[in-house]
Amino acid sequence: MQIVNSYVQPRRKSAAVTASGMPPEFTPPSALDQLGRLVQNRPRSADATLARFKQTVVPQLDAAYNFARFLSRDADAAQDIVQEAFLRAYRNFAGYRGGDARAWIFTIVRNCYHGWLMDRRRKSRLEVDCQGEGISEELISNISSDEDNPEATLVRRAESQTVRLVLNTMPRPLREILVLREIEELSYHQISEITSVPIGTVMSRLARARRAFAIAWEREAPNGG
Repeated sequence: MQIVNSYVQPRRKSAAVTASGMPPEFTPPSALDQLGRLVQNRPRSADATLARFKQTVVPQLDAAYNFARFLSRDADAAQDIVQEAFLRAYRNFAGYRGGDARAWIFTIVRNCYHGWLMDRRRKSRLEVDCQGEGISEELISNISSDEDNPEATLVRRAESQTVRLVLNTMPRPLREILVLREIEELSYHQISEITSVPIGTVMSRLARARRAFAIAWEREAPNGG
């Protein structure tokens, strides 16, 4: 990904004509282009803000991309989602009041993912499959959470490529909660802030996700794990 370079390096201007001598076709600027322009055209008074942004938020880039890729199950889409998220983060960084930077950027990544998902569905004219992507809160609330059960250990220790394969078979809410807790190792409080659900729901959803992962692992993993 080239997003970090755009913070400090000027982007080369497009040529006025193409190699054939014809004017280039107009293409809307990407989030990365917009971010580069914001940085380049910032007033001197914003230098301290940029430095703080680079120190606080940019180090979260890899984790943000990893989260976006697990959510979208698409490497190219994950890049677009993360670029849009960092553009929004930079635009709104003046309102950042400290705290956990990773949880803050993850919240933005999640919002951008939902925007990407809705846009994809709108373009393809598909209805939202509530049964495939949604989860009954009533069912979730009745499931307890066991912090150090075999399923949790399996998620943490399993080989990463196979984990991705198994996670990709799971509904998005379960996939999301496992990535945040078992891979990114965020606290219940952080996950609650990112997903905007109560901590009790986080815990019960995580228990459901761990059990679903264990079942999917037995089905998908090579040689049954």
